[in-house]
Amino acid sequence: MGTLTADCPRLDAHCPHKLATSCRLTSTWNCCACADERPHSRTYAVYIDGVGFVQRGTRWQSYCWFCKEFWNNRLACTYPSLETSQTKIPQIPDQSEFLQRWFEFHQGYRLARRSDETEQRIAVIGEPFGEVSPGFLPRTLDQLRSGRVNDHTRPENRFRRERIQEDNESEQVPHQTLEDALDSLLEEVSDEETGQRASEETSQLLERDATMPRQREPRGLSRPLSRSDRARQNITRLFGTREEINAPDYQSPISGMFSRAWDRFSQAEARRATGDTVAPPVDTLSPPERREIEQQIIWG
Repeated sequence: MGTLTADCPRLDAHCPHKLATSCRLTSTWNCCACADERPHSRTYAVYIDGVGFVQRGTRWQSYCWFCKEFWNNRLACTYPSLETSQTKIPQIPDQSEFLQRWFEFHQGYRLARRSDETEQRIAVIGEPFGEVSPGFLPRTLDQLRSGRVNDHTRPENRFRRERIQEDNESEQVPHQTLEDALDSLLEEVSDEETGQRASEETSQLLERDATMPRQREPRGLSRPLSRSDRARQNITRLFGTREEINAPDYQSPISGMFSRAWDRFSQAEARRATGDTVAPPVDTLSPPERREIEQQIIWG
């Protein structure tokens, strides 16, 4: 939706932003920003579902849609850029230059002085205000033909603001956002809790050491093994020592397992080929032979 006050006459009772913002307040001559009598603050409360009221809002968040859109666009077009906490709407950022240019489009002309000090009216023609968002200037006919987008990057919408005292302070002191401040506070709390927990654990260990009798330090074979020593012993128990592994007739336990499985499979296939599928009597067999036959039946 564009600016709706193109056909409204400019009255002396209007505040400077009344027509430019298309403010919807009908009971006052002021716009939402000029009618706002609250003291200025760096943060404003806003309600977020599931969280509650947090200090992350803007002063103009509850204005009418046109005023809110106007100040959002004007803040985006301001350079050097200005943080929301540095604004004091409607004084900072100052919109005098923008309003002067806007009213030239509104009245359709601007005044220029000739060399003989006489005034001359120069026509100012642009796109209809109904197609211009509040906070932007109308595009010229050449820009309309070229398809230029009317946004905050358009040079005609950008106006240089005056330096404020906070700019000098921000150059000396690094700026810290609200999120950075919360993160630093959480880090300090976590560091304090960690230090307090470590001191408590240290004091408990000291008290326990003082109450427990001193034990002799294990020596020799009674010394507990480390993790690397236990891993080395497990490898030696499974695969053998280095000398056994380097021997010419060494056979890995894994390859031996697969060799035995292949032998049992070959024997079972040979029995199937001869048709001998009847299990042999096991009464006269020794326990190792009986176990071998059971393994053949299971794996065959």
